[in-house]
Amino acid sequence: MAVACVYCDFHAHKSQSATGVLATLLKQLVAGVGSTQGEIKEAFERGQGKLDGRKLRLTEIHTMLIKFVTSLQRAFICIDALDEFPTKHRPELWDSLQHISRECPNIRLFATGRPHIREEVKKYFPGYPDLSPIRSTKQDVREYVAMRLKKDPEPDAMDPELEADILRIIPDKISGAYVKYCRSESKVIS
Repeated sequence: MAVACVYCDFHAHKSQSATGVLATLLKQLVAGVGSTQGEIKEAFERGQGKLDGRKLRLTEIHTMLIKFVTSLQRAFICIDALDEFPTKHRPELWDSLQHISRECPNIRLFATGRPHIREEVKKYFPGYPDLSPIRSTKQDVREYVAMRLKKDPEPDAMDPELEADILRIIPDKISGAYVKYCRSESKVIS
């Protein structure tokens, strides 16, 4: 069994692609099992310029992922903050996940994103997804913001009034609703 996850970061949207996400997941799955199959190791070395310098193509990553995942009893893939993945590349990622999911019945997909991602999940995985809202409370957000403020590298730049305003306003403004998608036989994987 192996687990892999990737976080989609809005600030890295120019460098994120379906190929990059799937390559990251493949590397983690292989590392999690602790054995690097020769074909996979050689492909990644080639992609890093050690052999012919050509980057891996999406179809090559699909093939390797499917071959590797089908050799496992179970594999879990988590894609966090999918709504932050570049919109223009999302269909390619969805198509890839669809393909891999069809070929690997032992894979479980888990994705998080803001509520609008729900319609995309339904479009690409009709009949499969278990969708559950996950909501943070204002108190959750307040505690997180307070923790981040305590880690401020310039604590003297913050006056008590500004800190109180931040702790009052941000929890009210942040939408804490996220959606998760799981492919499972009978229940949501939490």
